[in-house]
Amino acid sequence: MTGGPELYGFPPPETLPDLRWLGPDYVSVLVYDLTQGLLRQDPRTVVMGVRCEGDPDLRPSVDPGGVIRAHDACFPLQVYVQDGAGRPWRLRGRWTYSGRELGTSAASITHFWHLLSAEGV
Repeated sequence: MTGGPELYGFPPPETLPDLRWLGPDYVSVLVYDLTQGLLRQDPRTVVMGVRCEGDPDLRPSVDPGGVIRAHDACFPLQVYVQDGAGRPWRLRGRWTYSGRELGTSAASITHFWHLLSAEGV
């Protein structure tokens, strides 16, 4: 992401082949989706950095034929933002993607943020 936030600690996409359902660059997708969610709450928010604090928790589910049709991927994150009033914050939480009916025409991917703490810095 040229000109975007600083990114730290994310495992390289090639080391997580199970995340191909998110596209070739899961980190860019995640940061984009996270940023859009924060901007909906405060349109003047600036995301300055995102740190992945550990390996994502990957939970695939297979159909009777052994094909992955559902997959959850949960990332422990620290997100450094500046709110619309110019105050800096460190948000800690978990960003989760849930893919369902993967590999079918009914495929869907949803995502959500679970905030654990927000600290002014």
